[in-house]
Amino acid sequence: MNNSKLVLLFIFSLLLIACKSTNSPKAVTETFLVSVARLDMHTAKNYSTRQTWSFLKVLEKETKDLTDEQKEAYMNNFKVKIIGEKKVNDTMYTVDFTTTPELFPFTQLNLVAEKNLEGNIRWKIDFNSFEYMQSDSTIHEIMAPGEEPDEQVMVDSSLSQ
Repeated sequence: MNNSKLVLLFIFSLLLIACKSTNSPKAVTETFLVSVARLDMHTAKNYSTRQTWSFLKVLEKETKDLTDEQKEAYMNNFKVKIIGEKKVNDTMYTVDFTTTPELFPFTQLNLVAEKNLEGNIRWKIDFNSFEYMQSDSTIHEIMAPGEEPDEQVMVDSSLSQ
């Protein structure tokens, strides 16, 4: 009888350890990055603040001309590695990450705590579009290297003359 209780306790503790919170700053960051790489902006919005949504709209516009082959080639090799996280205060974390291939020209995201309707805390990516605009790379350059979206427009407009 004692052995069976011990076995049950052991199994229960294994289950608790194996369960990974989907609302941890690390898990939210990973889900957000994978969603953006898949161009699944609906899911990315669920894991981000309203301030971040304008950034996602810009990404959506920049990637609308990518072919399905370009998107698939990018996703086939896509990997996220969370390097670390730092608690700034009770309502803010920073998470350092790398992606292969590169997704963004930066490797750190801020997360803020937001309460949902039930009063539970949910971690959300809080990104300022201004930070992205200061970088040298665009998402199109990263996902479709060697091809400039403006070059295609220039070629098409010269054909019509």
